Amino acid sequence: MAPYESGRRLCLLVEAGDTRYAIEATSVMEVAIPGIDGTSLRGMLEVKDLSVLLGGEAESATGMVVVLDVSPTLAVRVRSVVEVADVAHAPFFLLPAGLGDTLAPLSRGAILHKGRLYLELIAESLPQRGIPRRPHAPSRSVHFLGSPPERALVFESQGRLFGLPLALVSQVVTRGEAFSMLPVRSGAVAGVFPHAQVLWPIFSVPAMLGAASQVEAFFVLTEMAGQNMGLCATRVLGVVQRFEATPELGEFTALGLPGPVLFLDLQHMFS
Repeated sequence: MAPYESGRRLCLLVEAGDTRYAIEATSVMEVAIPGIDGTSLRGMLEVKDLSVLLGGEAESATGMVVVLDVSPTLAVRVRSVVEVADVAHAPFFLLPAGLGDTLAPLSRGAILHKGRLYLELIAESLPQRGIPRRPHAPSRSVHFLGSPPERALVFESQGRLFGLPLALVSQVVTRGEAFSMLPVRSGAVAGVFPHAQVLWPIFSVPAMLGAASQVEAFFVLTEMAGQNMGLCATRVLGVVQRFEATPELGEFTALGLPGPVLFLDLQHMFS
């Protein structure tokens, strides 16, 4: 977490798609209601969907228009305007590594305001034509553990059981309102979460295997190859030991569990 700033710094806080954003007030020329069809402002300025520009889904409602003081002038439609806030003393987090190459040039970091995280956008860097969405695919080579650890935390994600060596587990936390989704969810990263003065990237383990990334109720926080990261979980079954091998690579069973547990070699994958 970066140190608090001194003085006064106003930001316009908005929601677009499933993500919250902060834009420095000095970059905002106007906030207005869009035209009837939502595609133009007073019939003179084309309105572009901010969520789509950043690689997300289109807004279903008309929302509001924010006119940005960039060249050429850019009018973007957002789902809602939250408020104009002085964020000079709000906790500010630098973006962690591993979020992909599309977000870093567009954001200087994230601001935690009233318990909610806002990605701070660099208005001058916003694309005029949008970031294309990519199909879901494994983000890195998948490796499996050849044998389970003596003790492991077992959790469920998207209906499947996964295991994580207990020595790697830092904490299990609930998602809460501080979590922020990312506009582009084409990889294994589901979003970012501020915890213990650090911004943690939150990964979906099923997405590492090629499934869609889904945000779930719990995060298993861990340090993998020197990198802080969290793993999504719908529920945590607890600490388990004495696993037995199955014919499937990386899959093991244990007494009392409702099914086999898959162990990915995340240390190898993230090294």
